[in-house]
Amino acid sequence: MTKLLETPKELADRVGIPVTNVRYLIREDMLDHIYTAPGKRNPKIPSGAWEKYVAQFTVKAETKAVISRREG
Repeated sequence: MTKLLETPKELADRVGIPVTNVRYLIREDMLDHIYTAPGKRNPKIPSGAWEKYVAQFTVKAETKAVISRREG
């Protein structure tokens, strides 16, 4: 069963990045999240938020044809 909400630490452990990076993405409003306590404390990340972040911020690699035209 998939959890509906994850803590920043749980997400960091699952995807293999430091928890400080997850907290930065939350602070900069780059990663979907909700607060479960008043005063913007205790953030939780909804399921699918990481996948959405990755899809939105992935930089596509250039094809060889484009690269060769730039070099020539």
